[in-house]
Amino acid sequence: MSYDYKNGKKRIQSILNSKTEIMITESIPKSEEEFTYENGIKSWVGAIFVDIVDSTSLFKDYKDEKLARIIRAFCSEVIRILKENEKYVQIGIRGDCVYAIYSAPRQDDLKRILSDSIMINTFHKMFCHILNNNSFKSFDIGIGLGASEDLIIKAGQKGSGINDYVWIGSAVVNASKLSSEGNRNNFKSIVIDSCFYNNIKNYSANDDYKYSHYFTQKYSSKLGEYVYDCNMITIDFHDWIEGGMNG
Repeated sequence: MSYDYKNGKKRIQSILNSKTEIMITESIPKSEEEFTYENGIKSWVGAIFVDIVDSTSLFKDYKDEKLARIIRAFCSEVIRILKENEKYVQIGIRGDCVYAIYSAPRQDDLKRILSDSIMINTFHKMFCHILNNNSFKSFDIGIGLGASEDLIIKAGQKGSGINDYVWIGSAVVNASKLSSEGNRNNFKSIVIDSCFYNNIKNYSANDDYKYSHYFTQKYSSKLGEYVYDCNMITIDFHDWIEGGMNG
């Protein structure tokens, strides 16, 4: 047995007995150097998860090489959209989900994340058109958004270079769970938690309506509470898709 469990016990006791310094900040620091194994940052967070609906069936329908092309093309473009928002702290892929976590100290930051989700929702329509035009099977997606004041810590093995952020709060958890409800069980494609909704509902979506006009309240069995869903799109982008995507 290579794992030294006796020294492991000592390390665990050392961590459990040491104090963690919690720093409340307006925004999440961009530099990893501000995160140590002895501190934690508490700040407002917005999260977005983009989930492929019924990925198990999709993965069964294709040979590995064709599926690799589809997933690579989809994920790379979603990540490109997510990276346009300079407030991102972490972007990654978890299973069949693409996700991003943002510093969101102001309501405007959550509005931007919602705008990104609407762009992804519209992009998906273009992607499905391209798949169908090339004799590939298309698929649905669910997009989940969450917001909360989270505690962020660095976890991993000190000195090993193997570490990552752990997000202690509801933003990331809610976004992940709600993405698995989007486009399922009568939910529309974009599903947001109540904290996210309450911070964006009074913003103008266009000249005629606020965002609240486009959302419907529904009960989420995944969260055990009421959430909000919509199927908003970017009009110019959508019209270009429906017009044949020429030019």
